[in-house]
Amino acid sequence: MDVQTFFQTRGPRELIRYALLILVGIVVLVGLFQCFYQVAHDSEAVVLRFGKHIETTGPGLHFKFPFGIDEAHVIQVAHVRTMEFGFDTVVPGKRTQYGPTTEAQKGAARMLSGDLNIANVDWTVQYRIKDIKDYLFNVEDVPGTIRDVSESVMRALVGDRSVDEVLTIGRTELHREALRVTQDRLDELGCGVKLAELNLQDVRPPDPVKEAFDGVNRARQKKEELINQAMSERNRNVPAARGERERTIKGAEAYKDRKVREVTGEMNAFLDRYAAYQKAKEETRVRLYMETMEDILQKSERKIFVDSSVRSILPFLDLGTPKGGER
Repeated sequence: MDVQTFFQTRGPRELIRYALLILVGIVVLVGLFQCFYQVAHDSEAVVLRFGKHIETTGPGLHFKFPFGIDEAHVIQVAHVRTMEFGFDTVVPGKRTQYGPTTEAQKGAARMLSGDLNIANVDWTVQYRIKDIKDYLFNVEDVPGTIRDVSESVMRALVGDRSVDEVLTIGRTELHREALRVTQDRLDELGCGVKLAELNLQDVRPPDPVKEAFDGVNRARQKKEELINQAMSERNRNVPAARGERERTIKGAEAYKDRKVREVTGEMNAFLDRYAAYQKAKEETRVRLYMETMEDILQKSERKIFVDSSVRSILPFLDLGTPKGGER
């Protein structure tokens, strides 16, 4: 039976009944299709019933009432989102391509330091959703709020520092403080986000004074280089000088100990001889005389012994014979 014959053989009531059954079947199918929703592994979903939040669901297949009774809003929560201040990245990668800087971006990057100088500060904020309910319902425009809060915090911190600190030695502290304060402000507002990182991309002086600042930086780097060289020289020479000093001190102490022992030994020997002399003065005097004469006679080449009765020693002196000649 074809379709035309089917409708011709059926009455109006029967046709209406069939139409209602088909309509009900379509409604049931649509309802079944709307009863389930899928949440990816990196996402979460908030379920609203007549506009009121009733639950938050994680990854997987979930059930909800169809026909607008329940609404499921699925959002990636593990995805890290990035905001850029002062520049615009067109193509990220090893060779990042940047777009033209707009006046709004230049204005966001231009800041007044504590010593009334101008610095251009470019930075990025990376964040992810920490609480999807707070993210969706506490603040109307979370990305705009993050941008406003980050910019205000950065301006306040730069305004508390000199331009030299911002450009050089204070960058690390500025980065840490900006990350902490920005996170605290966002938590107070209940944005439901967690800052993954806040990076200072570039901190530079304005173009009209850039050359002067570069000269100052080069001079500062040269100063640091000379200081490092001097410290290296000092670290190399001071230990050697200390070693030489210790060696000289040890040598002097050894020389002192040796001399003290020698003098002590000579003094003790002299005292011993003196004690012996006191016990036998005459014998000691004769012994000393004999020892002295022994030393003298050993050094003399010719020895002449004269009796006490001889009145002249000329007959004994060979005054006319040359040394080594014949008599």
